[in-house]
Amino acid sequence: MKYRSSIRYKLSVFLMAAILLPIAASILISYIYTKHSLKEDAIRENSTSVRQGATSLASLLGGMNSISLYAYNNIQMPGSLYNILVQYHNDFMVENNIYTGLHAIEQSAKDIQQVYLYSDLTDQSWLLINGYLKREAGSVGLNGHYIQPIDKNDPYLEPPHLSHNYGMEEFPYSPSNTVFTVHRPIYRAPLKERIGILSIDFKLDGFRGIMNMLYDKGNENIYLLDDTGTAIYSSEDDLIGQKPSYAWLQHARYTFDRSGHFDWKEDNGFHGIVVFEKFELIGRVWIVAKEIPDSYLYSNASRVLRINMVVLMSFLLVAIAATLCVSVWVTAPIKKLTESIRRIKLGKLHFDPDLERSDEVGVLGSAIKNMVDTIDNLIMRELKLELANKDNQLKALQAQINPHFIFNTLQSIGSVALHHKVPKIYELTSSLGLMMRYNMNTEESVVPVSKEIAHVEAYLELQKQRFKDRLSYTLDIAENANLELQVPKMILQPIVENCFKHGFEDAAQAEITVAAQAGEDRLTLSVLDNGPGISLDRLLELNRRIGREASGRTPEGSIGLVNVISRLRLFFNGEAEVSISNAQPSGLSVVIIIPVRKERLPS
Repeated sequence: MKYRSSIRYKLSVFLMAAILLPIAASILISYIYTKHSLKEDAIRENSTSVRQGATSLASLLGGMNSISLYAYNNIQMPGSLYNILVQYHNDFMVENNIYTGLHAIEQSAKDIQQVYLYSDLTDQSWLLINGYLKREAGSVGLNGHYIQPIDKNDPYLEPPHLSHNYGMEEFPYSPSNTVFTVHRPIYRAPLKERIGILSIDFKLDGFRGIMNMLYDKGNENIYLLDDTGTAIYSSEDDLIGQKPSYAWLQHARYTFDRSGHFDWKEDNGFHGIVVFEKFELIGRVWIVAKEIPDSYLYSNASRVLRINMVVLMSFLLVAIAATLCVSVWVTAPIKKLTESIRRIKLGKLHFDPDLERSDEVGVLGSAIKNMVDTIDNLIMRELKLELANKDNQLKALQAQINPHFIFNTLQSIGSVALHHKVPKIYELTSSLGLMMRYNMNTEESVVPVSKEIAHVEAYLELQKQRFKDRLSYTLDIAENANLELQVPKMILQPIVENCFKHGFEDAAQAEITVAAQAGEDRLTLSVLDNGPGISLDRLLELNRRIGREASGRTPEGSIGLVNVISRLRLFFNGEAEVSISNAQPSGLSVVIIIPVRKERLPS
């Protein structure tokens, strides 16, 4: 029986499926629900934080714009920056007022790195760094950094760039870092004639402080873009002041929604959620966009899934152990019944059920035991009847003459022969006496092979006296032949006797060979003569009778060959083999194959 078709296998699979499938389904549903919940929570929380961040950034940018309007403060005062630009006088007081005004601007916000002022009227430039004022002729410092706004009410916002000294000689203490510059053109009121430019460099610390609160560094990215798509600030430092080319970022810029979120998936690119918020300020549309990768968003769900998988594997091990224990406990008695039935099939009619069980298996075992006992009794009854029949046939044959009378007569003849000094007569009577003694022992139905061979030798000696030189015989006994093997009595002599009855009636020279050869697990006995053999029809008829295991007596009151075969097969449980064939060039061969491993002791 294949293991997969066994009840134990099916029961084990069913129990494990019944335990594990609900657990696996629960884990899968929990994982999907957790992912959905995490996504909804992340969208809600990040939308709120990005909206608040956009408000803070708008306030920061509005403050920068307000600081740039400081040039219009105190417009009525002669020493204000506005009046200095409108009517410039080159004296110490003017220089001092310029320093005072620029220093006030520098101190108005902690992120201001330097302040630059250019006068169109005098073509002079002033630069204030860390409280130190520097003056230079011309506006070469603005080349490549300033573009005149179309709307005179707006400043020009220069994207983040490396700090520079506006064309003036290098300051030994001048920092070189990335700054965001607000260039405010100053106009004469009310003619809108430009009279100067005020440029304020802001460090990016203000942007950094706000943006760092809006994302998880190393896991998420966030960007602040102006209306040209330039990154005013980015969590990726190399993109600050550049125009990122991310497709998802362009999608967020050009969508009509003022705020929102969307899922994004690219081949070999970003997979996750984008949350964005837009706001208008200083005549521009700004956007704050944040990317949240799926790997980070669902990391908690994946962690929960891994924990659940560990729990599932633990349950699996427990389930396997419990399933095996239960399946073995349930199927062990069934397997025991199956094994017992298999042994019964092989002929071992012994069954010992578990009488302590009172369930269905115990009832089935009791029923099988009763059936086996009934079959065993029937078989033993038939076997005993068959053996009794064979013994009766043998005893009937032995009882055809009075063995005691003949044996006593032979002893008297032998004594007379010795008295008259005729040893040959004594040898013949001794051989005949051995035969008679062998036949007289009716209590011995099973004998060693050696006795059978000795009985045949005595019989051949008597026949040799009859046929004189016309008869010769050979006993070919192998040295390793097991002559102690127990066999039914009278299995060789009837076969040898048939040689004289049917094979040597007209033969000029009779030859008989009795052989015993040892095999690996068998003993082979053969009787070969040089007679005429038998016809093909007779040989077929004889083989048919052997196949039917017919028993009976052959004519003239001798034990027939079929009777010998029947007793051998009965004694060796059908495993003894007999073959009859014509020998070449003439004669008949009878071969008996006896299994050594099936040797039985006499009862």
